[in-house]
Amino acid sequence: MSDSLGVFDEYERAYCDAATAASRLLASSKSSPAGGDERTNNLRQADTQITEAESLLRRMDLEARSASANAKTTLLARLKDYKADLANLKKECRSAAAPGGAAGTDAAQRAELGLGEDFASTAAGQRQRLLDGTARVNASGERIRQSRQTLAETEELGSEILGNLHAQRETIVHARDTLYEADDNIGQSRRVLVSMARRALTNKIIMGGVILVLIAAIFLIVYYKFIRSDH
Repeated sequence: MSDSLGVFDEYERAYCDAATAASRLLASSKSSPAGGDERTNNLRQADTQITEAESLLRRMDLEARSASANAKTTLLARLKDYKADLANLKKECRSAAAPGGAAGTDAAQRAELGLGEDFASTAAGQRQRLLDGTARVNASGERIRQSRQTLAETEELGSEILGNLHAQRETIVHARDTLYEADDNIGQSRRVLVSMARRALTNKIIMGGVILVLIAAIFLIVYYKFIRSDH
């Protein structure tokens, strides 16, 4: 649908250019001497522009009918106005080509040439306003497209940042788990060392007791062997 609208807009701008050129050529022919080469050349060029405009209208009609239902109604309404405008141009061209077709007031001729004060009310002025409006719409569309592109780039950058943060979080969690595991290992080692220290102390106490028993036994042996034997 957006492709059809884009093509329609291109044809529309081309039609407005051709129709405006034809209108100006017809207005110029009115101020030219009847039967002169300049008048004949202007009318020939105007007829060429009208033929081009008619061809563009047929293409616009095809694009309008292939658009979506909502856009189709609007485009066909605009196309209807252009067809009426083209019909007026053809009528004006036939009138200018007929004998006595050069008649007309200077004010009307200057208006169609865009030199009068009421240029805005002429067909050429209306087409120019339409071109200006289309240009503004296209500029707004371009700004919207750029904004969407910037938003997409920002979203992509945000996703990348979130991905980096997620990876960093996993690294931190892994490091924390490693620290917890190391702390558990240190705790187990400490308990083993305490247990070994207790066993060593117990062994020292046992050895001390054995030594004391041996010393007492030695004293008893000496006592009974030497002292008691003297008596």
